[in-house]
Amino acid sequence: MMTKGDLFFYSVIGEVAGIYYFFKGFKVLKEKRRIQNVPTSTIRAIPIGEVEIKGKAKSEYKLKTPISKIPCVFFSYIEEEFRKVGRSYKWVKLLDIKSDFPFYIEDETGTVKIDPKGADLKLVNKYVEVEGRVRKTEHYILEKENVYVIGTAKKLPSFYDIEREEVEKRIQEIMENPEEKIKLDKNKDMWIDEKEWQMAREEIKKKVREELMKKIKNTENQKNMASEHLKNVVIGKGENSPFIISTLREEQLVEKLKGQTSLMIFGGATLIIVCLGIILSLISNGLFK
Repeated sequence: MMTKGDLFFYSVIGEVAGIYYFFKGFKVLKEKRRIQNVPTSTIRAIPIGEVEIKGKAKSEYKLKTPISKIPCVFFSYIEEEFRKVGRSYKWVKLLDIKSDFPFYIEDETGTVKIDPKGADLKLVNKYVEVEGRVRKTEHYILEKENVYVIGTAKKLPSFYDIEREEVEKRIQEIMENPEEKIKLDKNKDMWIDEKEWQMAREEIKKKVREELMKKIKNTENQKNMASEHLKNVVIGKGENSPFIISTLREEQLVEKLKGQTSLMIFGGATLIIVCLGIILSLISNGLFK
């Protein structure tokens, strides 16, 4: 039989959950409106910045899902265990793996690269395997499957941009490390003059350039399947913009988010009111006396 203490405990949990889902509902609502307001662009005409595109998935990498071994261009894999947490049982996440290889989206006007890292995934294809208390779930995108993406199109940095950034980073690390900094004092006069700084910069620049050239040589056989004018463009996660990869059509995605918004906002508000009423009733009836 549930005691008043148990009822109070679960009511507090319900109150916290209600507040969480109430505010999360407004976040989902904002995401839904963002999707509706961003116009769909053809790949050939995508601007730098926030974009929305649709097309078929393709990839130069031959990937397979970890458990079912289904050929795909992208997959996510979650492994969970059903265990006791506090006073109840729940699925606890053990592994959360996503393939971070880029893939491409192609429409009738062109092809562009997608960097999936950090994406909010809305994928239909699913494979689930349960072994005892462990549940393994895969979601994946098939070759030539229709995909909807809203994200940020950005230009890839040039060789010289990468080189300059890496050189400045290493110089900053030296400046913050007294032991490394003193090594720059070639004439041992306890002072690093402008000439010594310039020599250090040139040495670091030479080393960075050699490393970058070696890296380029190791990857020069990889194909870039993007359209010619988009070879230095990638769509990925922006700073303050949504990044969604979905195998649902835009209309289906909006409808799904609409349902989630209503459930979270109104369900969360109801949970807040009910649980708060129970908590106040228990307190007024002398729970802590």
